[in-house]
Amino acid sequence: MTLISNRPSARTPLRVRAPRALREFILVPVLVVGALVALGAFSIVADQAHGPWFTGVRELIGHYIGAQTAASTLGAIATGLVTVTSITFSVLLLAVQQTASNLSPVVFDQFVRRRSNQLYLGLFVGLALYSYVVMAAVQPKTPPIIGAFIATVLTVVALGCLLFLVYSTVHQMRPDNVMRQLHDRAAMAHDRETELIKRSRRTSSSPLPVRAEHRSETFGYIQSVDLHGIAAAVEGRSADVEVELCVSVGQEITVGDLIGRVRHLDPRTAEELCAVVARAVPVSPTPDLDYDPRTALRNVANIGWTSGSTSKHNPAIAAQALHVMRDLASRWLAEGDRSGPDPLPVVYPDGDVETVLDTLYSGVVVAWESRQHQQAVRVLKSYEFLWPRADESAQERIRRDVEMMQPILDEMPPSAALDKERRAIRELFRPQPRW
Repeated sequence: MTLISNRPSARTPLRVRAPRALREFILVPVLVVGALVALGAFSIVADQAHGPWFTGVRELIGHYIGAQTAASTLGAIATGLVTVTSITFSVLLLAVQQTASNLSPVVFDQFVRRRSNQLYLGLFVGLALYSYVVMAAVQPKTPPIIGAFIATVLTVVALGCLLFLVYSTVHQMRPDNVMRQLHDRAAMAHDRETELIKRSRRTSSSPLPVRAEHRSETFGYIQSVDLHGIAAAVEGRSADVEVELCVSVGQEITVGDLIGRVRHLDPRTAEELCAVVARAVPVSPTPDLDYDPRTALRNVANIGWTSGSTSKHNPAIAAQALHVMRDLASRWLAEGDRSGPDPLPVVYPDGDVETVLDTLYSGVVVAWESRQHQQAVRVLKSYEFLWPRADESAQERIRRDVEMMQPILDEMPPSAALDKERRAIRELFRPQPRW
């Protein structure tokens, strides 16, 4: 009997959530703010020190920063930066929201993950905090001359960065740039997954019975797979053991879904290994695009569908989405089987190729829905391009998909280009004579 948990949704463990938050957004702004706060502490010491070097520097800077206006300068900088930062980021977020409503909510994720945006945010917040820290330490007899000078120089730099931030945000919101970012994220996540694929099996090879199962107790997405933890648990035990993972990174799960099963002769040992699997496969409330290529693919397919369908009627963006899918399919089909020579007794499904072919097929469906024969031609050209790069199993999948879409293509508007591509596909699938 499967016990149903009362947990409403997934809560990522702190050991997983903290590194992810640092990697995605927090680290760069915190480092920049910390550096500016440290610079503020140094400027306070420099303004209040009585050594000959500090005195000389203050006298030199005093020709440009008045002792009477130094504190007021810091106040103006702090107040102005807070105002400019709040207004600027509010306007930029409106632009991001508009693009996200037209393309996909993943645009928000791309905006906050970009290192340049994090650097700019850290600079504005850190400079304002720097000004407040220096003002709080002002002494009646030691005006913050050095602190005001540094704040003035950094303000000039920050205002220059503001121009780059505005341009960078506009550039990031262009559909081709959004597609490129998703393409790169999917490609990098696929490469990161390679080690997991090489060290595991694709199908079960153990004749042992299943002695233990781990099912989901919550709702969410598979965050990651700690293969090292599973390998450490399996190592040193009986050779007659196999851990079969029934989910992949990024896959959506609900309460009661089967996550993994353990094959072993001893039920107690199987239960112990099942507990290891539960710790090694955490569930997150959101998928992680850095380690999940299929989520990026689904976002590309969603953009292509909404743009190419009758809801948007934007075939240009749909063509860009198809371009991304064709390139990723070409890369991944050329890899073939990624399994390593000596895998662990761990089964992990590799569904990247199947997912990209699924998204490619959806391009024909949306072309039929919107009556856009140009998009159907692009999809057939993609299949024609991918056919020589696919192995036998992938070619069989492509052949099956093309045969299934024939009734859809028959209902498309008459098109010479579409008829030409359909003839080319039939010629491509025709068995070649063996000489």
